[in-house]
Amino acid sequence: MESMTPDIVLAAECVSLRYGATRALDCVSLAVRRGTITAIVGANGCGKTSLLRVLAQVIEPGGHAGTVTLAGVDQHGTAAARATRRAFVPQRPEVSASFTAREVVRLGRHAIGTNEAAVGRALEDVGLSLRADQTFHTLSGGERQRVAIARAFAQLDSGGVWLLDEPLSGVDPAEVARIIGALCRRVTSAATGSAAVLTLHDPGLARAIATDAIVMREGRVLASGDAASVLVPSILSEAYRHEMVEAPCWLAPRLGAGVRMRS
Repeated sequence: MESMTPDIVLAAECVSLRYGATRALDCVSLAVRRGTITAIVGANGCGKTSLLRVLAQVIEPGGHAGTVTLAGVDQHGTAAARATRRAFVPQRPEVSASFTAREVVRLGRHAIGTNEAAVGRALEDVGLSLRADQTFHTLSGGERQRVAIARAFAQLDSGGVWLLDEPLSGVDPAEVARIIGALCRRVTSAATGSAAVLTLHDPGLARAIATDAIVMREGRVLASGDAASVLVPSILSEAYRHEMVEAPCWLAPRLGAGVRMRS
């Protein structure tokens, strides 16, 4: 891969991945620019989660072909070094021990160093300050998802690249607006180059909150670019193998000032 420009904070070149005989990714390339939120959409099984896991480097070493480059950190650097620039939120966060929400969020700082102020800010960003000392397992599914997001926020309190797999699944609309607002503020106001990449099932929500988009089908990139240009009925119909139309009946939470809306 050629050297990354200062504007690119995360890039992948011809990434391929197989699970046995199943091809999950087929030569996928992308470049994530600082200050952007990139939505990855497509039908179930199209490779969204697999791509995010490769970008997060949670796939076993040697388990995929291609190159992933994170700005400012050598791809062969230590996990601790990567933890200062990249945070991953899985689709179904689980915690094996009886930790409180605060303790789970604090784990995001494990490889970096204690910062209780960052933990507090992250809990506030996801609206869980009043439940911070409640045991993780007693929280609802949506609340657990918010704890996982808070952990990633605390981890990259000074900025970085957030990789979130269906982060808004099970989250109430008002909290969706809160989280997206917090993510936008962190992406656009951090002193260091920051960005976010998230997978979403709802292309309408993706178009409302994302600056850039990648549409996938059968492990390949069907289309990529500006979200308003890519998330359109013609491309989405091909991706989902079902006719998609513009509809006035779609409801979404008001995302608030400073959040880039897509019409």
